[in-house]
Amino acid sequence: MKRSSNFTLVEIIAVLLVIAILAAVAAPKFVSIADQAREGVAQAGVNEAKASLSVAYAKAYLADIKNGGDGAVNSAEVFTATGFTSPVTFGDVSVAFNTSNETQITLIGTYDSKTANGNWNVPVQ
Repeated sequence: MKRSSNFTLVEIIAVLLVIAILAAVAAPKFVSIADQAREGVAQAGVNEAKASLSVAYAKAYLADIKNGGDGAVNSAEVFTATGFTSPVTFGDVSVAFNTSNETQITLIGTYDSKTANGNWNVPVQ
């Protein structure tokens, strides 16, 4: 009698059971990694905003020196030198700026419901 090479129902159920167990173990880890990636993207937006503020500081500082000032600029002048209006979009990240402190700008980056915070300090003069 010739043996058939078909799978039995027990073998199929065993394979499905193993796949279900692997999925149950791997799914939470995948969600955690995805959340970390979203937070990383939000932080990258904040870092890009900080770099833009550094360039704007140099522009504001040089403009003040050129106009006969002593180079003392505050956070509002730096933010104005960027040409931004809050919030600013860097790629897919929205970054809000708070310039209420004269020597520091607070940044909040948002990406896909995840946020990252950062501060940019006006360099000591």
